[in-house]
Amino acid sequence: MPDGSEPLVMKTLKEVGRYAVGITWGDGHESILPYRDLRAHCPCDACRAAPPAAASAVMQQLGDLQRLGDATLVFRWGDGHESLFVAEELRALCRCAYCAGEPNYPITNQ
Repeated sequence: MPDGSEPLVMKTLKEVGRYAVGITWGDGHESILPYRDLRAHCPCDACRAAPPAAASAVMQQLGDLQRLGDATLVFRWGDGHESLFVAEELRALCRCAYCAGEPNYPITNQ
């Protein structure tokens, strides 16, 4: 994770298959964030108050992705719901070996 001395910015975005978004961060780190995880962690008030018990395929299907500046993404899902994530929220969802605390073991059984 960045040390907080500089603002966290997204340099590039790319679709990874049809299941995830890849983000290259300003500090050179790369994250692959599956859509199912993003939808499950939607920070909106409605989802935080009553998260869906099980997200259907259409709920996890990306309809559109809009970038707002260097640090915010808006995901529009197949069911019409929208999720707005700021860079810090997205980076916190990274589960790569480094972010999961296993920098010497990049491949795990998880």
